[in-house]
Amino acid sequence: MSRAISRYVDSKVLGLQSGYLAGKASSRATMARLRRLDTAGEASWMSVGEEIFAGLPELSAGEDVERKEMESVRTALQLYAILQQAKGVPVAVGGEGRVAGASLAKACRVFVESNRGEGSSGVKRRLASIEAATDFQGVRQGVRTLVRLIRTAKTTAPIQLDFGLLASDLFELQFDETRGDVFMRWARDFFRFEPSVSTKNEEATETKESR
Repeated sequence: MSRAISRYVDSKVLGLQSGYLAGKASSRATMARLRRLDTAGEASWMSVGEEIFAGLPELSAGEDVERKEMESVRTALQLYAILQQAKGVPVAVGGEGRVAGASLAKACRVFVESNRGEGSSGVKRRLASIEAATDFQGVRQGVRTLVRLIRTAKTTAPIQLDFGLLASDLFELQFDETRGDVFMRWARDFFRFEPSVSTKNEEATETKESR
């Protein structure tokens, strides 16, 4: 079921991204409404419902599961709208352009590395707070905080996210039997060290000097 949610969000995000980067007023207006969806007196469900739910396949196995599906979809789309804001290059990957490991935690790792490690403890605290959240509202708030932080990264190209994968993770986080698996993958993606080119060069220099 989470794969179907991932595919659905992929199609929505990539369509919005294409329209936004092409300067389509309708795409930009939809994304502005998505960003304001939780703001009192701002965007309403009726103003964004078509973009979020039009074409949503029959996925659920009951009312409770259906609600979890909808929460995952709308949260992923809102997070895309936040990360893409005012950026003229794509921040979403998916479909044929999917990048392996473009998870939220991997994006957090890239953010930390872009700051030469500064802020690592804060990012880890935020990831831990998401794991400790007792309801989906807490999860959503924590993830949104991290996405806003990632958006500020001082990198040559924006840090990209796979929003289809994120939607799938958000869905699985709402079930006790799959919640732990998501955090295990996030921990792997955040803590697995991938040396940068400069680090590799430094190690090579140290090796030569030690000979």
